[in-house]
Amino acid sequence: MRLGTWALGMAASMAFSTAASAREPSYRAELVRTAYGAPHVTAADYGGLGYGAGYAAAQDNFCDFAERTMTVSGERSRYLGAGERDANIVSDLYHQRLIRTGRLEAKLAGDVPGGFKPSADARALGRGFIAGINRYVRDTGAANLPDARCKGAAWVRTYTETDYWRAIVAGQQPTMMAGVATAAPPGVADIVAPHGPAERSPVPEGQGSNAYALGREVTKTGRGVLLGNPHYPWDGINRFTRMHLIIPGKLNIVGAGLQNSPTIGIGHNQWVAWTHTVSTARRFGLFELKLDPKDPTAYIHDGKSIPMEKTAVTIQVKTSAGLEPVTRTLYDTRFGPMVEAPTNPWTAERAFAVRDAPVDLRSVDQYLTMYQARNVRQLAAALSKFQAAGFNTTAVDAGGEAFYGDIGPLPFVTDAKAESCSVSDIARTAWKTTRVPVLDGSRSACEWDSDPRAATAGIYPASALPQIFRNDYASNSNDSYWLTNPKQPLAGFGRIFGEEATARSLRTRLSLKQIEDRVAGTDGLGAPKFDLAGVQAVLFGNRNLGAEMTRDPLVALCRRAAAGPQPDLAEACDALAAWDLKVNLDSRGAHIFRLFADKGGLAFKVPFDPSDPVNTPNTLDVENPKVLAALVDSVKQLRTLKIPMNATLAQVQTEPRAGGERIPIHGGPGPEGIFNVITPVDLKPELGWTKIRHGSSWIMAVEFTPRGPISQGVLSYSQSTNPTSPNAADQTRLYSQKGWDDLNFTPAAIRKAAVSTMVLKGK
Repeated sequence: MRLGTWALGMAASMAFSTAASAREPSYRAELVRTAYGAPHVTAADYGGLGYGAGYAAAQDNFCDFAERTMTVSGERSRYLGAGERDANIVSDLYHQRLIRTGRLEAKLAGDVPGGFKPSADARALGRGFIAGINRYVRDTGAANLPDARCKGAAWVRTYTETDYWRAIVAGQQPTMMAGVATAAPPGVADIVAPHGPAERSPVPEGQGSNAYALGREVTKTGRGVLLGNPHYPWDGINRFTRMHLIIPGKLNIVGAGLQNSPTIGIGHNQWVAWTHTVSTARRFGLFELKLDPKDPTAYIHDGKSIPMEKTAVTIQVKTSAGLEPVTRTLYDTRFGPMVEAPTNPWTAERAFAVRDAPVDLRSVDQYLTMYQARNVRQLAAALSKFQAAGFNTTAVDAGGEAFYGDIGPLPFVTDAKAESCSVSDIARTAWKTTRVPVLDGSRSACEWDSDPRAATAGIYPASALPQIFRNDYASNSNDSYWLTNPKQPLAGFGRIFGEEATARSLRTRLSLKQIEDRVAGTDGLGAPKFDLAGVQAVLFGNRNLGAEMTRDPLVALCRRAAAGPQPDLAEACDALAAWDLKVNLDSRGAHIFRLFADKGGLAFKVPFDPSDPVNTPNTLDVENPKVLAALVDSVKQLRTLKIPMNATLAQVQTEPRAGGERIPIHGGPGPEGIFNVITPVDLKPELGWTKIRHGSSWIMAVEFTPRGPISQGVLSYSQSTNPTSPNAADQTRLYSQKGWDDLNFTPAAIRKAAVSTMVLKGK
């Protein structure tokens, strides 16, 4: 083992005695890599499993783990400075506030009444994961890390189990982080530091997903078929990483999970396959506080004045003159932290607190229980027990039963309560337009309800949440639960869950049409019904429903205009007329339609009809002036950018990689009615869109057979974020070619496909 200076210092600082070392757990794991760097970890217990997973995660994406840990430790400003618009200061204040409460340590110790203490297996998995990461850094040496982003960085350090759980508690996207970090009573300057105004709107990048759980009635073999197709960011903390975890005789689970974690979030075992999609349900709410006229940091609750809990947080900010302290007082209430934004200001009379539906530390145990499920009923029972899912879950089992459920921590706020407890125009507008409850904090009657059957206080019990079991299919493409299956609409739920009997997105409509077409065998993809190849072909068929519905009348409108006042449209008319209505790499003209849709050209004449939700609205409204205006503006923009009207998608939609490589990417934006979502950015002259912001990420197809599951997948942006890694671009090229990689579910398949094998032992 090679120890760099940093590693020697680390070992010395740990100052382990012989007796203490003897008490440490010992770890052993086998790490096998197959094609594209896919890791398969085998161990005798959860500690060893975490150890191998941690080592693999560090090999692939250590800099991302280290930066994430720096973030949740509230130390970004110390090492990176204030950041643009004080973004690092805002982040540090938010996370340091969480640290100062000591709640994480109390929960891990089981000292929080009503709180959840992770199981011994969950704790072992986390400890092993951190030990594996530390082992990698010891082996490599901080000064010799292969990724320049963190090579020799001062923020690379020894990691602890607390770091692991802190990242889980903090969440991938903290609710209203900037609003919490900058909330201040009247008279306190709304500037956190002399470096500039605080960032107040950290809106996460748009995210979504598709999910097909195809049951026995719509598959060729009468067994289950699943498609998991999350549309997550291609960069940042919400990247997926491939993973396969095996404890012989106890566990075999393959799929992918978010970076910085040893848990597989989307995957399958021998009997069940599942995936997640972003939910429309609101998992948080606000409370409008009536303030004490004598003190804007006290609020009235049931007639009594209650002082807010004040926490002074000091962080260190790196500047050209050295470290400078920045101190801010943050405020908490019985409901949660104070939060401020332009729509909900803190005045002398009122202010707002935010409450998250509590997940606590339940998520790891929830997944460990899901991994043992032998059918979708048992999977649903695991979700119901813990209620820790932040997403919809769609699943299918080997017997061919399909399931959908939004079974997570949903605030127990009925429509009646939301309406009767909205005491201001701010509250009423929020509920009407965003379905976020803003309740009267001065009355205990307006607090969230509770049910003893729920996993924790303040949330609906699982039995009251939208869910469905079917023998044909369940699906979701990010609209609400309502049209999971048009044959059995889910209805009668509160608005906090989502909208019912409203227009579905074009992507949802295409999703449902594709199922109908495949079952009928009318999509040109072979014999009716689904199998593994069929569901893969449907995804990469790259249909564009918006174009299928409107291209012909759009071309007719285009040609009328070109023959009259808009002769410059002629070339675009021809390109659109010749377009294959797909978003394949060789499709010509798709980029014209993209700009047309972006500029509001998809205006329909026939309105939504709840009795025909899959087919309405429809019919391009060619009489609407904005339709032609959108086309004219699109053509003008392309001419300014010097992008040909008949360019292929491969020419104008790419993802960069090291060495100036530009990998062509198929797919397109969901609002056009594209199932295989790819959302590009950075539109540049002559080159087109030069970066993918988010879209198809971990793509997984599973079919259950009499011999067990067969599964294939592709991680669109590749396994490693290290630009020098051979696995930083290989799956991106595979995705570009519409390729799939076998997930090698069985030990025999792993051995046959092995590219490298490593046995890890340590403490």
